[in-house]
Amino acid sequence: MEFGDIVIATATFFVISVLFYLMPPIATIFQYVNVSFILSVLVAGLIVGVIYAHKLVTKRIKSIAKILILSAVLLAFFTASMIFTDWNTYVEAGAGHPGLASTAAEFLLGMPYWTAMQIVLSWAVGGPFAFIGLYVGSMLRKPKKS
Repeated sequence: MEFGDIVIATATFFVISVLFYLMPPIATIFQYVNVSFILSVLVAGLIVGVIYAHKLVTKRIKSIAKILILSAVLLAFFTASMIFTDWNTYVEAGAGHPGLASTAAEFLLGMPYWTAMQIVLSWAVGGPFAFIGLYVGSMLRKPKKS
C-alpha cells in the first residue's frame, strides 16, 4: 500500500470507529476502557478491511501495522487535545471525589501521566481487536482476478 492509501484507510477507520464509539457505553474494563471502544475498533477494522482488501493483498501484515500505527498516533493526538480543561471545571466535576488533586498545581502535574496511561491502555486493549478486525475483514473479500 502506498502512503496515500494508508492515510485514507486510517481516516476511514478513525471516522467509522468514532461513529460506533458514540454508542452508549456497554461496560467498563480497567476503569477507563469501555466495551464500546473495543467493539468500535473491531467493527471499523472489519469494514475498512473489506473496503481495502484489494490493496491489502500484498504485504497484508505490514500494511495493517502501518494503518494501526497511524491511527494510534491520531488517537493520541485527539486524546491529548480533549483532556485539557480549566481548573474550575475540574473542581466542579470532582467535588464529590475526595483524594483527587486539591490544587491546580497537582492537577497540572497529574494530567500528563493520566493522558499517557489513557492512550497506552486504550491501544493495549483495543489494538489487538483493531488488528483482528482489519485482518479478518481483508480476508472476507477475495481480490478480483484480472
